[in-house]
Amino acid sequence: MLKTLHGITHYQSPILEPFSGLVHAFLGRTGGISRGHLSSLNMGRREEDSPENLKENKGRVAKAFAIEAERIFTVSQVHSDRVVIIDRADSTPDGVRALEADGIITNAVGIAIGILTADCVPVLLYDGKKNVAAAVHAGWKGTASRIAVKAVETMIERFECRPIDIYAAIGPAIGPCCYDVGEEVVSAIGYRDRVADLRNGKWFIDLPKANLIQLEETGVSEIDVSNICTSSRTDLFFSHRGEKGKTGRQFSFIALR
Repeated sequence: MLKTLHGITHYQSPILEPFSGLVHAFLGRTGGISRGHLSSLNMGRREEDSPENLKENKGRVAKAFAIEAERIFTVSQVHSDRVVIIDRADSTPDGVRALEADGIITNAVGIAIGILTADCVPVLLYDGKKNVAAAVHAGWKGTASRIAVKAVETMIERFECRPIDIYAAIGPAIGPCCYDVGEEVVSAIGYRDRVADLRNGKWFIDLPKANLIQLEETGVSEIDVSNICTSSRTDLFFSHRGEKGKTGRQFSFIALR
């Protein structure tokens, strides 16, 4: 459900929220100090924003959700199927940030792992029995390469998780109402009859649903989908498509306490 905390609009998954040892949020664009098309809680677009703004925005997020700003981990997102594992609490955010990947998995307590989006699908995963969490960035290329599936498979292989114990939350992303794509995208993602719709000669695709189907195929059964379209709600979320590329990046994260 949508909530506001210290001016920060965010979506919290009803299936992840009950876990007391976990903090998570799919952040929106409100509550920061960035200006113009980056207004206001820009957490990315470093080349367009000032270091001071980014530091303050991160600090506000950390304070609001009781996490440490210096223990927030992201990666260099490249629309791939690569997943990074952080299994040591003494890892450094700067070292991880340089790694090209689109998923992060950790069993380390006290750090927040997250990804940046502005229409792409953010996915958070959590195994409450093994206490393992993951954050995944799934654009159409990542969805086509099954990045969410790769994250689940890595959790199984590396941490002996079971799909039946994994909870998945799919956050705000561009919806099928607004995401018109070419035939090549529909073909690459698959599930044509289930996620694609031809309207007035244009293909519209449901990217969150494609990730839902992929997760279901892994055996994950507890899945929440926000059904909030970022392109339709540019008052609350950054949207590359809805704002014609002039926009910031919102942060979705999960942390083990």
